[in-house]
Order: sequence, then structure tokens, then C-alpha cells
Amino acid sequence: MAASRPPSFQALYNRYRPQRFDALIGQEHVVRTLQNALVHNRLSHAYLFSGERGTGKTTAARLLAKAVNCLEGIQAETCGRCDHCQAIANGSFLDLIEMDAASHRGIDDIREIRELTQFAPGAGRYRVYIIDEVHQLSAPAKDALLKTLEEPPPQTLFVLATTEPHRVPATIRSRTQHLTFRRIGILELIAQLRAIAEAERAAIEEAALHTLARNAGGSSRDAVSLLDQALAYSDNNATADAVNSMLGLTGRDAVIELLGHLVDGDAAAGLQAIARAIEAGTSPNTLRQQMIDILRDILILKSLPETTAVGHLTEDEAFELTRRTEHSTLRDIVRTLEVFAEPDPPSRTGVDATLELELAFARAVLAISESLDVTTAASPANETRGAVRQEPARPAADASRASREPQPEPSPASPAQHTKVADGELSAATIAAHKDDWVSLIRQESREIAPYVGEAEVLDFADGTVTLGYRSRFLFDRVQQPDAQRRVARALSQVFGRPIQIRNDQRSASAPNRRPSSESSVDDDPVVRVAMREYGATPLSGKPATGG
Repeated sequence: MAASRPPSFQALYNRYRPQRFDALIGQEHVVRTLQNALVHNRLSHAYLFSGERGTGKTTAARLLAKAVNCLEGIQAETCGRCDHCQAIANGSFLDLIEMDAASHRGIDDIREIRELTQFAPGAGRYRVYIIDEVHQLSAPAKDALLKTLEEPPPQTLFVLATTEPHRVPATIRSRTQHLTFRRIGILELIAQLRAIAEAERAAIEEAALHTLARNAGGSSRDAVSLLDQALAYSDNNATADAVNSMLGLTGRDAVIELLGHLVDGDAAAGLQAIARAIEAGTSPNTLRQQMIDILRDILILKSLPETTAVGHLTEDEAFELTRRTEHSTLRDIVRTLEVFAEPDPPSRTGVDATLELELAFARAVLAISESLDVTTAASPANETRGAVRQEPARPAADASRASREPQPEPSPASPAQHTKVADGELSAATIAAHKDDWVSLIRQESREIAPYVGEAEVLDFADGTVTLGYRSRFLFDRVQQPDAQRRVARALSQVFGRPIQIRNDQRSASAPNRRPSSESSVDDDPVVRVAMREYGATPLSGKPATGG
């Protein structure tokens, strides 16, 4: 007796592919558009579905084919029970033709479709053509498809799907109704995975669901595929540790602990934690991406303190992240995120990934330490000035001696003073009024740049960019250096509590009528003013010497 054949295996993403419009998650705007067109008989002869992979483009196309061919009539939702709906679901409906343009991209394939459109549908009301990855058609094939779309045959419906709509010619896009599919939210993916796990009678921890959804990249197909892999890996009992091990991830708690070392400025403990994670099998690039993801969550929490601001975080996670970074400013988080997220220069493409991660962590610690040093340097100075004001009046001799002593340089305004400026409507006048504050910050970092920036004139502020004008080419050339621009932008952002960029402009003043040298003043020269103010220079008296 012949052995019975085992039942054919079907992946979860195929087994749980939506069979009704109301099961298509994350694309309510697409579902509403299609259902209204079905109800009011306003179907287009061609649709262009665009969006990232796994967001439901092909599924929506098949549901549309069901809706127009359902034996119970054209309606907003298919019955799912009739012969036509069943045939479309199992892929045996003759009036539904699917073509993958990645492997059938030639003009002959489009000619074959054009010939078929000359015939009426066999069993259904409409013959539906689904062309996936339509952007990969060759140029002649796109021209042939355009001709078909220009003169659409009756009872024919085209659905073009693509992940790169910019590669679809405008002539084709203009002859279709374009619907854009969005990335699916993490909370929606979690709900979908939970429902599938319950249907499969599998046990999975809530933290594992969050990890799978976060790593799906907004794709429903990828999320369900990861769930399928996790259930197979853990024998239908998926824990958070099992999912992390399967994906090669460091546990969430370990990443939060690494974040704590970063915020505390403990480079040694952080590098040791990185070494332990890599020894346990985590890829350095994966750990770096985990740090970027968690810093992004903190950035949103700092900007919007409500725990619901980051929907995929549990209340415990949001509380823990907020607690660990309560003494960090928004500027600290932005600087740290920039360090981890910035692309590596071409000269370092051959550097070991572990070393790149360690360097990024060390640079992030230094960035936060520099910020703390600036704040610490400003605070004692303010306290000292306050203490001096509380001292009793000193004798005249002491006061005279104190007046001859060099006075400390005024420190920049503290963050508490900047908050008031940041909360108001920022304008060029406001920036100019607080010029002493941001020039003082620049002076703390670079005494070479500050004198030149002190000669700047605030010309304009629009779209987060300050335009600074300089009347001398000498000054303009020095502040136009990339390092100088970064320092000025950083100081402005720190004073006003928001990201600010700068643009330098050389304003060449009209040349005055030449007068005798005795009537001109050297104080009018900005270079001379810088030398006099910053370096104590004094102009020579009398007429300049002439060569004999």
C-alpha cells in the first residue's frame, strides 16, 4: 500500500493573507477609496499601487479582482464564498492574470497581454491584469503598455504595482489612479501577530511581539515571516530571549544598560558591555542600529514628554528611558544620535565594524562630556557673581585694587536663561539682541573664531537658517571655513534651544569718496576693530610712513 503524501506546507504569510478589505491593515485610505469606487460605480480602468514591500499592494489588487467578479454582485465587500471568490483565492480564476515584470519585462510579454485584451472575459465581468514591479519593464515594453492604457478595452481592469513609482513614466502614471500604500505601524503589526499566534495556538511573550514588529520595517509580510521563524525556532513557545537569539539581537535591558553607561559618561563600562554583547553573538552593526533606535525613542520622549508619544513603547519602557535620561538635555540626545547615525567617511569603509562601534560610543561620551563641561563652567561663575553681590561693601582701597585687577570674562547665558528665548517667536531681531550670548559660547570653544563672528551683522532668519553678513572679505574667508560654521551653528542652537543653520554673506559696502588720510579713521576698518578689541592693539598716531 502506497504511503500517503504529507499535507503540503503553507507559510503563515500565505495562510493568513487577507481575504477581505476589512482585514487589510494599515491602509484604510486605500480601502476607502476602492470601496467608494465600487459602491458608486466609479472604477478606473487602471490603478497604480505604490509602496514598500509587504504593505499589501498585491493583496489589495486581488481583493479588487474579487469585488468586480463576485457572483453576488459588485459591492464594497466580497462574499468570499462564491465560486469566483474561491477561485481567485486559490489562484485558479482564468480571468485574473498576474505577471511579474521583474522576469517578464520584454515587449513580447506586453504584446501578449494586448492580444488577450481583444477578447471578452471568459467567466467574470472583468478580466483583471496585475503587473507587479511594473517599473522593471523595458522601455519598449513601457511604450507598448502605454498604448494599451490609452485605449482601454471594455471589461478590462489593469492594476500596476511598484516599489519605485519614480521609475514609472509620467505618461503611464497620468493614465492611472495612483494609490500610495503606507508603512504599517508597529502597534498594528503587534495586533496582527498576536491574532495569528492565537489562531496557531502558540505561546509568545508580549516583549517578543514588540521585538518582531520593530524588526519588520513596517512590512506585514516580513512581520508574519519573522513570527513563523520564531515559532519554528522555539517550538511554538517564543520568549523574548529566544527571539533576540534568533535575530542576533542584544536584549532590550542590555541595550538600556548600555545607554545608561553612555549618559553617565562611563566609557570603560560601556566598552566592556559592547564586548560582552559581541562575544554573545550580536553583530556590531545590529547593536549600533539598536542604539540608534533607542536614542530615536528618547528624542521623541524628550520632545513630547507624554508616554504615548512613542506608541510601540510600553509604559515601563517609556518610564525607564525617561528616568535614565532625566538629566540629559535634548541637545545631548541630538549630538549622541548624530554620532551613531552619521555615515562613515569613505576613508574608513575598511575599518572593522567592532572598532567603528567602539569609536562611535567613545565619541558620543565625549560629546556629552563637553556639554557637561560647558554647563559646569557656567554654573560656578554665576554662583560666584551672586556671592559677590551679597558681600558687604569693601573699603575704598580694596575697591580701587579690585578695579585694577583683570575681570573674568562673562560666561554665556545658562540654559534656564535660554528657555525664555526659545519659547518666543524667533526672529532676526531676537537673534541680534542676544548676540553676546552666542558669541560668548563661541569664544569658550575657539578664541580664534569668536573675534570675527563678533563683527557679524544679523541680516535675516527664515526656515531655521540665520544669514550673517560681513563687510570685509578678510572676515568672510575666516568664518566660511566648515569648522567655523559648525561652531557658530552649534552656539546658536544651544542659546535658542532649537536646531539653527547659518549662511554667511559678504556685504561689500560702497566705496566712499577718497579723503585725505588725516580725515579717515582707522576705527572704520573691521580688521582693525578686531585687533583693538581682542588683542589690545592701538592705532599709530600721525600719518603713515611713506617709503623713500
